[in-house]
Amino acid sequence: MTVRYVLTSACIQSGTMALTASLRQRLLGKERVRFLDEDGEAFEAEVDWKGGLLRGLGPYYAKRRLAANEVVLLHFRGEEVELKALPRALPRLEKPREEPKEVKAEAPQEKRRVRVTPYPKEVLFPHEPKALEPPGITEDLRRLGFLLEGGPPWLYKAPLGRRQVALALLRLGEGRVEDLKPYRMQGVHVALLAPESEKEAVPPGVAHLSPEAVSRLVRLKGRFPLSPLDLEDLLRQGRVDLEAVEALEDRLAAELAERGALAALLLLLARKRLGEVFLLPDLEAEALEEGLIPEVVRQGVELLVQPPFLLLKRLSPGEFLLRQEVEEGLRDLAAFAEGVLARLSRVREGA
Repeated sequence: MTVRYVLTSACIQSGTMALTASLRQRLLGKERVRFLDEDGEAFEAEVDWKGGLLRGLGPYYAKRRLAANEVVLLHFRGEEVELKALPRALPRLEKPREEPKEVKAEAPQEKRRVRVTPYPKEVLFPHEPKALEPPGITEDLRRLGFLLEGGPPWLYKAPLGRRQVALALLRLGEGRVEDLKPYRMQGVHVALLAPESEKEAVPPGVAHLSPEAVSRLVRLKGRFPLSPLDLEDLLRQGRVDLEAVEALEDRLAAELAERGALAALLLLLARKRLGEVFLLPDLEAEALEEGLIPEVVRQGVELLVQPPFLLLKRLSPGEFLLRQEVEEGLRDLAAFAEGVLARLSRVREGA
């Protein structure tokens, strides 16, 4: 181990070294130390633990003509310590002072303005990739309940409580069809977005979705209660084009017509007295005069027999009893609906 020691004027005058932490560690338990200088000459020194000094190094300092601020290296070699004085640093030569030069006053120059026209970014960075814009139908899909999460492939999700409908899209020619495969394996509906005029270019086995069809669905939602599940049904069929949307519109119109048929049947039953017993064929004949087909009448009667209506009671096959007046039954149904709505509100407030 080597210890570096910087001499002070007190060290030179007294021929000592202060017991620094490093020296204390190396000389622990010793009363005397044998030093060897660069020439192999030995010097005996005393360890003064009480005074915190190493005494007896005056002859070495005198031999080497050491002065304050010079450095001595102490190499500990077993029971002996080798001393080595580092060479003195050469004195710095002062640079001659330069005479201050006279500064001639220069005539003020007129500032010139230079107008720089920046190059377009496309010229400076011709190979920088451009950020792709989401498809133009993103806003229409948002109105249908689908939110964009990223892309491409462009991933849209419609949250529906415990489940969701997910759709991954690529514009025709935007990427490879294989890029949609990982999404399909995760249960996501995938499709290629292409106008109606280019739907023939969609590869077989890949669902097609056209902007015109999505726009038609948005308009359809203004007339019928449309949900993301309706779009999911079309995606399962493999195409969301104008023809598929028209078929959906016909189905929704038929479902809405069933409500109208039920209303007409209720008006027909309102003509009967409370407790009246009637046969189904007779009711079908009366309804036929009102424009209701027998199948719709049979479906309506089966509905009114069950909760929450309980307006009719089946006495025997084809024979029914009007157990409640239509007006009173509708009021009870309205009260039932209001009670359910109130309970739902309390549940949501407590959630």
